[in-house]
Amino acid sequence: MTTVISGPGQSNIGDQLAKLLKADLISIQHKFFPDGERDHIFSKEACDDKTIIVQSIVPPQDSNLISLLQLTYTAQEFGAKDITLVTPYLAYAAKDRRILPGEVVSIFNLFKMIEATPAKRLFVVDIHNTEILLGKENFYHNFSAMPEFGKYFLKKNLNNPLVLAPDFGAKERVSIIGKVMNAETDYFEKKRDPISGETKLILHEIPVKNRDVIIADEVIRTGGTIVKAIQALQKMNAGRIFVASTHMMLVNDADKKILTAGAEELVGTDSLPSEYGIVPVAPMIKDQLDKY
Repeated sequence: MTTVISGPGQSNIGDQLAKLLKADLISIQHKFFPDGERDHIFSKEACDDKTIIVQSIVPPQDSNLISLLQLTYTAQEFGAKDITLVTPYLAYAAKDRRILPGEVVSIFNLFKMIEATPAKRLFVVDIHNTEILLGKENFYHNFSAMPEFGKYFLKKNLNNPLVLAPDFGAKERVSIIGKVMNAETDYFEKKRDPISGETKLILHEIPVKNRDVIIADEVIRTGGTIVKAIQALQKMNAGRIFVASTHMMLVNDADKKILTAGAEELVGTDSLPSEYGIVPVAPMIKDQLDKY
């Protein structure tokens, strides 16, 4: 038997995964004390040897990170021996290099905390920079939601679709969607004005007139770059514009800004709480666990 512990960070994912795996489900009752600390109560004090802990590190990130660590140690206390962590959204992953003197590089500190737990492995969906996992593949397993986006947009009957990355860093991700859809892909280059400091997006010499366009990335936070991409496409007389992102953070009404700019639809996974999280990650997680 397998136990799935469904943590307070997007508990619906753990609940769905337990059903798909036909596993024993342990739910977590939790509350915040007046001082901000979180209390956790397991629905039962018995874990199978093989235990999967599902805990997306959604806002409040600090609290959900501590929850992940506490659930892992408590699962071991309750009998778990082979522990797999699943964090569909891994917070702090974008800070993967030191730019300013004295700057904290958060992702590597996060790795140290997680690796110190009794867990044997961790699965994450579309981590910001896959290069940081080189040499760590025995513990960390990253997989992408981009194939599912490709399947979703195949059903849309789009007009000569083009899949675009908002910057060079996301070009490999959109190529995955392109392969599923048998569609052309490209990316925007960012050019910064040396005087004003304003950034401009420049598309390669690929015609977009009257073509339906999908802009895709792994995370959308403020949506500023996406809005600029939409505006640039409209100037080039593109057709319908869709936006897809694995992790829809959407701070400061980013979704409203994107839709107002001209996007027809936003599509994301349920790794973060969002009304646009229509692509479930639980089936993807099951597929990855089955391969392991």
